[in-house]
Amino acid sequence: MTDNNLYTIIPYKNTLVKMVDATRAFAYYLNHSVNLLTGEKKSWDFKLWIDENRSVLLETSSQEQRVIHLFYELSFLIEKEFHLLNSDQLLVIDLIFTSHYEINEKSAGDFLPIKLKAIELPDRGNYKKAFKEGYKELLKGNCYQFNLTRPYLYSFNKNLGPSDFIFSLWKKVQSRGAFGSATFIPYFNKLLLSNSPECLFQYENGKISSMPIKGTMKREDSKDWKELWKILVNDKKSQAELFMITDLLRNDLSRIELPRARVTKKKFPKLVPGLLHQYSQVEVELSAAVSLWRVIEKLFPGGSITGAPKKKAIELIEKLEKRERGFYCGSTIVLHKNLLSASINIRSAVVDFNEQSLLYQAGGGITLLSDADEEFDEMTYKHNSFIDTLTL
Repeated sequence: MTDNNLYTIIPYKNTLVKMVDATRAFAYYLNHSVNLLTGEKKSWDFKLWIDENRSVLLETSSQEQRVIHLFYELSFLIEKEFHLLNSDQLLVIDLIFTSHYEINEKSAGDFLPIKLKAIELPDRGNYKKAFKEGYKELLKGNCYQFNLTRPYLYSFNKNLGPSDFIFSLWKKVQSRGAFGSATFIPYFNKLLLSNSPECLFQYENGKISSMPIKGTMKREDSKDWKELWKILVNDKKSQAELFMITDLLRNDLSRIELPRARVTKKKFPKLVPGLLHQYSQVEVELSAAVSLWRVIEKLFPGGSITGAPKKKAIELIEKLEKRERGFYCGSTIVLHKNLLSASINIRSAVVDFNEQSLLYQAGGGITLLSDADEEFDEMTYKHNSFIDTLTL
């Protein structure tokens, strides 16, 4: 059975590509799976999905059109934090498509403007309490950096559909995240919508690279960003964040196969709507024998959305946040033509058409140089980057 209503859209070379005609679509949990085309639910050992992707080689994997959404809670399994796992947590959505076509501005058609009403917003006092608790762990030396995030929940009018959200977010080419994606899943009646600018990994010609983002400044899109860059590039706190995570990624990449990962970009600017970021690039050469699962196992979840050391940061995040991150801070792997890349799902939302709600989440890295009020404000800027692009 093929469900033509299930689809994924990605920004691709200054256009939008829509993948359709899914022949396989499953949601995988720890002990069961759901066929998203038929609705059939059956017992399933997640190790079978791992074994399947141990045989998928990077060298040949991009021969099919495939989208894999890795949810943040998969990190509990990878890092062997089994006590944090439960059977109801969604770990992976895996989709294979047979067709695709490009969408230009004319074929996108009309779309309704997005109007959101706030239901739940982060409280500064509660944030500062969690910040203080986590900061104690930094002082004890149990962690060097951790990522603290908070949810924003909105409602919207019932006449809005998936296309309205997708084309409102991506109406301007310059506003499209380089690693964004949008997947509508009729079975859940939900849209997984990401405008991510961040790359967990990209594979090309036997080489895999990662580009972590750390360091943020608010900017006005109409003004020259170069003066702001002089401030950001010399900010000690932002530099400490970036260098810690760059070193973590260099180590993670070296664990895939050969310990030869190297930093090819140390501090470079990245412009996204309303924000100026800094990022680095780390890369390593791989043999033709490396599997997709091997890369996932060693890189996921991205260090920029956990902290360092990764295992300790994950434990601390669970203690401080007390909620599932889900799609947010997970990764979306896209295989299309010669493209094999994985995002880190920041600037991302889950749009629920049953509840008529949009859940957005945002946060940032905390180090010993961090200030709670400044971090809360930065989180707000990241929220505004996505929500303003979607609604204005």
